[in-house]
Amino acid sequence: MAEQRLVELGYKIITRNYFCRYGEIDLITVESGELVFVEVRSRHSSEALNPLFTLDQRKIKRIIKSAKFYLSGKRIDSPIRFDIVIVTLGAAPDYEIIQNAFDAP
Repeated sequence: MAEQRLVELGYKIITRNYFCRYGEIDLITVESGELVFVEVRSRHSSEALNPLFTLDQRKIKRIIKSAKFYLSGKRIDSPIRFDIVIVTLGAAPDYEIIQNAFDAP
């Protein structure tokens, strides 16, 4: 569902569920000339705990290491960013996209 919403908003999907020895990246996309690493989180209702709170520093470091591994050996001149998509499930799912959710050192 998150992927479909991102495509509707103009993101171009490059890779789904990228796995490497450091971890996983849910989606790798291009949007507005930037390479975007996307973490997808979901919750069952708007009253449930915001899944953003489950994204701890350890998980963020694994995403960044995975992104660096993905970039190694590739010639990418475009800027990169890390987005988070929160999907609130229900009859009419709700999407919150947090662009530049965190930075890589």
